Amino acid sequence: MLRFFHRNWKRQAMVCIILHSVNLFLCAESQIGAGDNDKKNHSQSSSVYSIGLQNRDLQAYFQVLAKAIPRIENEMGLELRPYNFPKIALNFDSSLAPGLTVRSELVIATLKFLELRGFTKEEVHLVTFYLDRLQEIEWSGRFKGYELITSQSPSYFHVDWFQDSPLPPAMGDRARFFLQYPRDSVNRKLKERKSLLPACLFLNNCYWINLSTAKDDPFLGIDGAVSNLTLGASGNTQRFKKDSTLGPAMSAEILAIPEIWEKKLFSVIDLTSVQIAGGPEFDAEFLESDDSIIIGQNPLYLDYYALKFIEQKRKHRGLLNRFGGKYPLFRFAKELNLGDAYSSNLIEIQEN
Repeated sequence: MLRFFHRNWKRQAMVCIILHSVNLFLCAESQIGAGDNDKKNHSQSSSVYSIGLQNRDLQAYFQVLAKAIPRIENEMGLELRPYNFPKIALNFDSSLAPGLTVRSELVIATLKFLELRGFTKEEVHLVTFYLDRLQEIEWSGRFKGYELITSQSPSYFHVDWFQDSPLPPAMGDRARFFLQYPRDSVNRKLKERKSLLPACLFLNNCYWINLSTAKDDPFLGIDGAVSNLTLGASGNTQRFKKDSTLGPAMSAEILAIPEIWEKKLFSVIDLTSVQIAGGPEFDAEFLESDDSIIIGQNPLYLDYYALKFIEQKRKHRGLLNRFGGKYPLFRFAKELNLGDAYSSNLIEIQEN
């Protein structure tokens, strides 16, 4: 099974990622030419920082970011300033809103930190895959002056950036394509193969910050930082979300696309509200909480430690751990040279 990632021809390059499956084993390789931007060469950290929240207000969230971000900057060898990173996309999870979503206090605290570092509102935009009309009005009012981009915005996707797969679309997606192309079966079948990527996160010299929740998922293991950037941020991905092999494999494959991987600054998972079972839909019965956040460069490593938290809470409730505690996502990611989550380090930052 051959998948092609199509990109802007002005760069005169194409990334070809080969994915073949034999006895449910994934082997993939990615290729890319030498980059023209030294920022792509910043070091990759294996650290994840865990920081306790004294409260759940704006000041507490700002304080934990102010403690962790300088450490991440030191690992990157670059300071979070406009002259290093001209544009920032702040990608936040709202997939199960209003039941479970990234807290507005975390979003505001991140924006405040960027403002103090010299970023203007024109240099930062807010990104989330889906908000209904009422929520979008609320968020637009709360963050007046910042551009809010959703999957319905013209700038969210780009026609040249997509993941190609022969896997048939889910029924809902297929119906949507039929309505769009009722008399053009050839074009419809081409569209059905494509999963459009969140181009607004990485095009036009833009770098991303990823704010996520952690949710139980019976097929992925966890719907967290990785899925928030990959399956949860891309179009036509329902076909992968209910497959315990293709779902994790495609998540890792999308994350491995160089233009996405190399544009990461850091990810945050807020552990103040975590769903440990009942996924992928919202179920308040299985909400657990810890007054802390975890933050780091590699979203895979954050998902690993969020899963440890979920496993602990599931055990306390007498629930079995998914996949026997061996999650395909991390195996596939290691094959794609995205890092070994089992070798990552959790560092607790103590209060002063």
